[in-house]
Amino acid sequence: MSETEPGQAASRPKILVGVDGSKDGLRAVRYGVRRARAGDSDLWIVHVVDEKALAIGLWDLLSTVESLQESGQVKVDEALQVVAAEGFPTDRVTSEVLLGRPGDVLAELSGRAQLLVVGRRSISGLERMFVGSTSVSVAGRAACPVIVISAASTPQETGTLRVVAVAVNTWPVHASELEWGIREAAQRKARLRVVHVVPETLGVEGATFVAAASADLDRQLAPLRAEHPEAQIFVEVLLGDPLDQLVAVSKAVDLLIVGVHRDGPALGGLVRGLMAHSHCPVGLSR
Repeated sequence: MSETEPGQAASRPKILVGVDGSKDGLRAVRYGVRRARAGDSDLWIVHVVDEKALAIGLWDLLSTVESLQESGQVKVDEALQVVAAEGFPTDRVTSEVLLGRPGDVLAELSGRAQLLVVGRRSISGLERMFVGSTSVSVAGRAACPVIVISAASTPQETGTLRVVAVAVNTWPVHASELEWGIREAAQRKARLRVVHVVPETLGVEGATFVAAASADLDRQLAPLRAEHPEAQIFVEVLLGDPLDQLVAVSKAVDLLIVGVHRDGPALGGLVRGLMAHSHCPVGLSR
C-alpha cells in the first residue's frame, strides 16, 4: 500500500477512515472502500495512538511511544489487508499512524477530507446508552461530513434498500443535510426520504401540526426539487417520540443523515441517541 504523505497523493478527494483495531473500525474500512470506489475517491487510513492513555498509566510503564506506534501499525496493516481483499487500487491508498488524542487528530485531519468514516462500538443492555468517546468527539467537530457505522448494529453490507433518509429537526431546514442527501441518493440511485417528527407531547393538536409541517416542508423543498428534477424526494412527517421514530426509520434505509449544531462541538441528545441505537449508518452534517 502507498505510504506517501497525504499532500503528495493524487488530486482526487479523500475518504478518511479512522481505525482502532476493533471490528467496528474494520467495518468502517469496508464502508470507506465502497464509498471511495463509488465516488472515485482515494482512501486515507489513519490510526491515532492515544497519548493520554500512556500519560495516565493505562499502558505498562515499559511501553514507549515507539512501541505504541508499532502496535498502531499492526492495526493499520490489518485495515490495509481488508482494503486489499476488497480489491481497491493500492496506488490510491494512504496510511498513517499518528500520536495524539484520536478525536482531536481526526477532527483536524477532516479538513482535508471529503468524508470521514469511523466505527462506533455497540454493546447490549444499559451500556448501549453510551457511545465511544472518539466517535462523539469527531462527530461534533469534524470539518467534513461524518458517517458513523457499527459492526454490531449493521453487520450486513448496506446499500441494498436504495433509500437515503434526511432527518429534519430544525426550522427552517438547513440546506447542507439536504444537499448531502441528494448527492448520496444520486450516487446510490436511491430514493430520498425527508423526515420530520412532531413530538407526541403536543397531544390532540399533533395531527394539526403534522399537516402544517408537511405543507411547509413541501414548500421549502420546492427549489431543491426544481434544481434536481431527476431526484425522487418524498416528504414524511411523523407523530411521536423523535428518537423512537427515527430509530424505526433507520431499519428501512441505507443511511440516515442528521444535522449537528453549528455553534459548538456538543452533540444533542437526539443525535447521541441515534448514534447509539440506529440500525443503519448515521451521517452527521454540520
